[in-house]
Amino acid sequence: MEYIILFMLVLLIMIFLKMKSQVDKINRLNKYLYLEKNPTKYIEHVNTILSKKQSNKNIIINNIQKTTGLFYAGKFQEVIDLTGQIKKVPKNWEPIYYQNIILSLFFMGEKTKAEETFQEAKPIFDEFKSNNYYKEFIEIVYGTIDFSKGKDTKKYFADLAETGANDYRKAFGHYILGKINKMENNIDEANNNFNEAKKLGKGSFIEEFSSAE
Repeated sequence: MEYIILFMLVLLIMIFLKMKSQVDKINRLNKYLYLEKNPTKYIEHVNTILSKKQSNKNIIINNIQKTTGLFYAGKFQEVIDLTGQIKKVPKNWEPIYYQNIILSLFFMGEKTKAEETFQEAKPIFDEFKSNNYYKEFIEIVYGTIDFSKGKDTKKYFADLAETGANDYRKAFGHYILGKINKMENNIDEANNNFNEAKKLGKGSFIEEFSSAE
């Protein structure tokens, strides 16, 4: 009996340490990307993780995480190339996988392909959009596709610019809102949006794109 209790205790400790290691990894990656605003450092750290021996599932997950860094670094074609190599995406990573593809296609100017991929991913997004973890970035994809199709998304992106979960999402909101204000000939408002997008989106493609407006 004592051996069974000891075995269960060791097993629980191992599970706890594994979970803690995964949480620490995610927190470190988030720190590089969203706090330090350094997509390049984020990508380099993921590459370090990928250089170590791991299960096929973890390789897939880490490559999906890498596409997030590549997206914010503005390396959209690399996102498309890498996701094209990923097979058997774990269910709970499918929304992130598709988000990075769709947004990369949109910012590459491949709006038709972005919408086609969105239609493919829509059942997955609909399944996960009530989950608070996925809700905001799924809504960003919906908003971007609606904007691409000429729908009225001004209020949505104005809200995102104020309430986004991190600076990069707020910058995203300001950038698209700036595009909308520019199209409406609200030049002062557009310039304010692009300036905010540059500040909040520092280190990302959003800073570069906003500077070019």
